[in-house]
Amino acid sequence: MRPRLLTTVAAVLTLAACSSPTTSGAPAPAATTDDAAFPRTVEVPAGRELAADEVVLERRPERVAALTYETAAVVAELGAADRLVMVPEAAANPVLSDHPGEMAAVEHHITSESSVDVEAVIAAQPDLVVLNDRHGLEAGVGQVLEGAGIPVLVLPNTWASVEDMTTNIDLVGQALGTEDAAAALTEELAAGLVDESSADGPRVLVLSNQAGRPFVTAGGAFPLELLRLAGAVDASADLGMVRSGPITAEQVIAAEPDRILLIDMNGSGDAIFRPLLDTPAVARLAALTEHEPLLLEGKQVQALGLTSTVEGRAAIAEWLTR
Repeated sequence: MRPRLLTTVAAVLTLAACSSPTTSGAPAPAATTDDAAFPRTVEVPAGRELAADEVVLERRPERVAALTYETAAVVAELGAADRLVMVPEAAANPVLSDHPGEMAAVEHHITSESSVDVEAVIAAQPDLVVLNDRHGLEAGVGQVLEGAGIPVLVLPNTWASVEDMTTNIDLVGQALGTEDAAAALTEELAAGLVDESSADGPRVLVLSNQAGRPFVTAGGAFPLELLRLAGAVDASADLGMVRSGPITAEQVIAAEPDRILLIDMNGSGDAIFRPLLDTPAVARLAALTEHEPLLLEGKQVQALGLTSTVEGRAAIAEWLTR
């Protein structure tokens, strides 16, 4: 345990003792056919400085806190939405989720994965927490929860590729005892996310509206993986951008895109993009005068969409032929 976390851990251990499913007097989950596979140890691939190499699960998890968008989506897609006790609020957004109703019905919601209240997580009495190491979750919340005796599965990558996605699905499947469903999902994704990449493909600039203003999608982001698989090239690379962030009209022009892909992350359609795209110099780009921008929902291009990304990849590939 790192010294800077000792005070926090000490503060929450008392709450954990009161809230833990094993000490609260709550009845144990009914036996299922999956219980025979537990206890089990889930081996986590190496590569993250802070994460545990393995997660020990004494019994099949029945109360799962999925603290990041993709992890919530995977649990639901593997048929275990009824085991979720905590997810991010945005997981119930229909432009981001294939399971909005089930996510809305989850007992507890966090405002975002960047503002997790560790005491609220413990109070939800999870017997498994699943997350990605973003926004310092692993070094902060993850370690405190482990110190409180709650199993924490930290997935080993950033969902930037199909390989990342399938690795994470396999790990969550192992932890939930849903390996068959995980294998079927991985097979479906492998069949649909075919690689037709080309170094000479059209240069596409990808914009999203996730922050209430146009952001460029750059760096290690799953939409750029879909773009590559569909045969296009990321136009933001020539701008020297290594991560997603705000973009100006001047930068759009400098990117010299052949086409522009828009990602709607909040259900507002293209409204947030219009002031940027209607800027006279931007509007004169061939990307807009010769081609219509393609507008897709977040779940069609973000890793959290899982099977919906197959539809998104197909839509991009078809658009590139017009």
